[in-house]
Amino acid sequence: MTDAELARAALREYDLDVAGCDFAAQAFNTVYRVDAADGARYALRVGSELRIHADGCEEVEAAWVNTLHAAGFPVARVVPARNGAAVVDCDARRCLLFEWIPGRPLRDDPTVELVHAVGALTARVHEHGAAYLRERPDGALTGDRVLSFRVPNRLDDLRARFGAALTDAVERAQAGLDALWRDPPHAPHLLHGDVNLGNVLTESERITLIDFQDLFWGFEAQDVVIATLALPHRDAFRAGYETVRPWPDADPATVAALEAARHLNILNFGLAGSRPKLDEVVPRHAEPVVAWMRA
Repeated sequence: MTDAELARAALREYDLDVAGCDFAAQAFNTVYRVDAADGARYALRVGSELRIHADGCEEVEAAWVNTLHAAGFPVARVVPARNGAAVVDCDARRCLLFEWIPGRPLRDDPTVELVHAVGALTARVHEHGAAYLRERPDGALTGDRVLSFRVPNRLDDLRARFGAALTDAVERAQAGLDALWRDPPHAPHLLHGDVNLGNVLTESERITLIDFQDLFWGFEAQDVVIATLALPHRDAFRAGYETVRPWPDADPATVAALEAARHLNILNFGLAGSRPKLDEVVPRHAEPVVAWMRA
């Protein structure tokens, strides 16, 4: 089946009178805008054929997102299928139906004020996550490995260009992660895992955090490193965070190791998954790691 055919097949599992199903976006997953006959609008996420997350991550994602939504957080609620399931499996692809969130990605206009608000929202999500679950659910990856996505290690593909720097960097960054887990700053808990310019929708001054699929079990310092690498106005993000709770600080060596780990994980995912725009991904993520290794 094509993605469009798969989307329509998945929609038959919901109590919806579908008036339209149109392509909306393509990244790791494919998203369709769904218009119902009663005027309601939804977003159907058709999962990638490439499985890089823990099995069952979508169920964990849906449960946490809907708990956050019920608590008043600006997130997109997951709509259950007719049988009550949060996820519809169709042709080996995992599909979730979300309420439609109007707006545009933060990347279109990442103002200081909006990034400040993202910092505050991230802190609120951390606060909720810290109290939400006491044990790691089976569907969440543990953030204790540099190459955490479930894809083969392909960093040696770049040996001709960068020598052994990238493979050596995995070992060095892993030592930093090991030290963090040996002496944890707090009990680990669920984290969003991918706060970036594409996973925040904005409408006027309102922001909505979407796409919790990369959630993982770990420490807040890891999550803010992921966010600050992806967002502009880092000082504004931190200032917003600190309006809610203390910044999850770490020593400079640990922060540098966490930054390298994030670069390496995304770089390896791009290589193993044959992602588009690889010619842009490689320098963006490899060159900071090589500079870190030389420092």
